[in-house]
Amino acid sequence: MKKNIKGVLFFCMFLSCSYLGFSQDDKQENLRLLELDSLSSSNVKNDSLLRETIRLAKNLKAYDIAVKHSANLIKYFNYETSTKEEGLNLVSETKPILSSVKNKEIVSRFYFEVADLHYYLGEFEDSVKNYDSSFFYANNNVSLKGLSRFGKGIVYVDNGEFGKASLALQEAIAFFQEDKDTLNWLNAKNSMTILYGKNGFYNEEAKERDEILELVKTYKNFPSLPLIYYNAAASTNKLNQQKKRISYLKKAISVNESSEYKDFFKPIFQAGLAVAYAQNDSLSKAKELIDLLEKNNDNTTGFNRAFYLDAKKQMALAQKKYNQAIDYGLDYLKLKQSSQEYEEIQEAESFLAKVYKLIGDNNQALNHFEKFTELKDSISNIQKTRVLSYYQTLYETEKRDLKIASQKQDIDLLEAQKKIQTQWVVFGSLVIVFVFIFLSVLRSKKFAKKAQKQQELFSQHILASQEQERNKVAMELHDSVGQQLMLLTRRAKNTQDNTLHELAAATLTNLRAVSHNLYPVVLKRLGFSQAVQELVNSVDENSDVFFTTEIANVDNIIDEDQSLHLYRIVQETLQNIIKHAKAKSVIVAVNNLENKIEVKIEDNGVGFNYKEASDLGKSLGLKSIQERCKMINANLIINSKLGEGTTLKVTLEL
Repeated sequence: MKKNIKGVLFFCMFLSCSYLGFSQDDKQENLRLLELDSLSSSNVKNDSLLRETIRLAKNLKAYDIAVKHSANLIKYFNYETSTKEEGLNLVSETKPILSSVKNKEIVSRFYFEVADLHYYLGEFEDSVKNYDSSFFYANNNVSLKGLSRFGKGIVYVDNGEFGKASLALQEAIAFFQEDKDTLNWLNAKNSMTILYGKNGFYNEEAKERDEILELVKTYKNFPSLPLIYYNAAASTNKLNQQKKRISYLKKAISVNESSEYKDFFKPIFQAGLAVAYAQNDSLSKAKELIDLLEKNNDNTTGFNRAFYLDAKKQMALAQKKYNQAIDYGLDYLKLKQSSQEYEEIQEAESFLAKVYKLIGDNNQALNHFEKFTELKDSISNIQKTRVLSYYQTLYETEKRDLKIASQKQDIDLLEAQKKIQTQWVVFGSLVIVFVFIFLSVLRSKKFAKKAQKQQELFSQHILASQEQERNKVAMELHDSVGQQLMLLTRRAKNTQDNTLHELAAATLTNLRAVSHNLYPVVLKRLGFSQAVQELVNSVDENSDVFFTTEIANVDNIIDEDQSLHLYRIVQETLQNIIKHAKAKSVIVAVNNLENKIEVKIEDNGVGFNYKEASDLGKSLGLKSIQERCKMINANLIINSKLGEGTTLKVTLEL
C-alpha cells in the first residue's frame, strides 16, 4: 500500500512538472531530485547522498528538501563522525535559506539538530538558544516541542542549572505524554534520575530508575537502556558502591551491543569501565580496555577525548605515574572548562589537588583544592537546591496521578486522573503559592522601606556634609580672601586710584554676597526671624516681585540646627519662585502657634504638578526641602494648581 501511494505521488509530481511547462532538462532534474529525496530519507547515514541531494535541492530552489536533508547531515555529523566541527560550516551555509522554507516544522527540526551539534561541541549557551528556536518553530507539533525542551533540560543538567533543568524536563514529559511517545517519555524520566543523582537525591533516583527498568521489560530493544545503566553506575560511585558500579557499567556495555547508537556510546562506556577498574585496583582490566580504545583514533579524539583522558589519568594515578596523571588531568580539566560541565570540572580539580599533594607540590595542591571547594559551594548553592526541591515535589505529585497501562507488548502513556486527591493537592498548592506570594510581598515592602530609609539617611547625610562644607568655605572666604580684599580696598583709597578702589569694593561686596549665600552669618548674629527678613529684603531688592512678610520672633524657641534647615527651606522656596513661578506677589509668614512653629510661603504664580514632580524626582530643590523637613521632624504640605499659584507650609512641632 505504501509503495502504491509513493508511486501515485511520484506520478502527480511528474504531471505537475509537465503542466508548469518545465523544459525537458528541468523535468529530468526535478525527477532526479524526487528520487534523491526518497533515497536520502531512507539512507540518512550516507553523507555523499545527502550532500548531493542538498546541492540539487538548492539549485532547484526546493528549500524545504534542502533544509530537511541539511538537518539529516548535521545529525550524521553528531552521531557518526568525530569531526563535528564540519557541521558548523553546513549550518552557516543553510541559515540564509531558512526564511524560504514553507514547512516551519522542517526549520524546527533543523534548529534541533544544530542545538545537538553545539551540545556535543560543549557550546552550551548556543545549544540552549537553538533548542529555543526549535521550540518556537515547532508550532503545533507536540513531538518537536517535547524534544526541544528535553534537549534543553539535558544542557541545563550538564551546566549545573538544576532548577531550570527540572522545569525543562517536566515540560518535555508533559509533551511526550500528550503525544503518546513512550520512548521519549522514558528517556525524559531517565534524565530526571540523572538530575536526582547529581543533587544527592539517591533514594528518589533509585526509585525512579527501578520504575523505568520495570517498564522497559515490556519494551523491546529500548535504545536508552545502556544510558540508564551508565547513569546508575555514576550514582553508585558517589555512594562508594563499587561492585554495583562495575556491574552497571558491564550491563551498559552488554545491552549497548544491540543499540542503534552502538558505535557512538561504546567508547564512552568502555572508558567509564576502565576508570572504575583503575580506581578499584584492577589495572590489567583497565589497561585492556584502554588498549581497545587506542586502536581506533576516533575513540580518543573529538567528543570522546574527555572520556579517554579520564581513563588515562586514573590509570596513571593507579600506576603512580604522577607526572603523567597531572598532564592528563590538566588536559581533561581544560576540556571540561571549555564546555562548562561544572560537576566534571569539580572532579578534575579534586583529582589534580590529590596528585599534586602526592608529589609534594603543596602550592598547586592548595590552588586546585580551593578551586574545587569554591565550585562545590556554587554547585550546592542553597537557591539551586531549593528550586530543585520545589520542582521535584511538583514532579512527584504529578507522577502519582498518572497510571501506566500495558497492552500487547507496548506501553501506553500515563494519563492524568482527576481525583479528589489531585484536587486537594492542587488546592493545597494554591494555598502555599498564595502564602508564598503574600510573604514575598511583605518582604518586598520591608526591603523597599529599608531601601527608602537608607536613601533618606544618605540624602540627609549629604545635606549635613554640604552645610559643613559651605560653612567651611564661607569662613575661609571671610577670614582670608575677605580680609585681603578689605585691605586692598583701603590701599586703593589711599592711593586715590578711584577705578581700582571701585573694583576692589565691588569685588568685596560680591564676595560677601557669595559668603552669605554659602552660610548665612546673619543667622548666627541676628537669629532666624531677622535672617529670614533680611533674606526676603534681599530678594525683593533684586526682583520685580512684591513681597509681604509676617514674621514672628521664634529665635528662643528653635535650636541652631532647626534654624538652619528652616532658613534653607525658605531660601530654596524663594529661589524656585523667582526662577519658575512667574509670580507677581509673595507672602512669607513665620507664625508662633501653640506648641508649634509654622512657616508659610504663598505665591500667585503659574503653579505646578506637585505629585508628578515629587514622584519622578525632577526637582532637586523640592527633594532638598523634603529631606530637610525629615531631618528636623517637620511636616511639609505643598498645595499647587496650574495657573492658581502655590502654597508651601512647614509645621515644626515643639
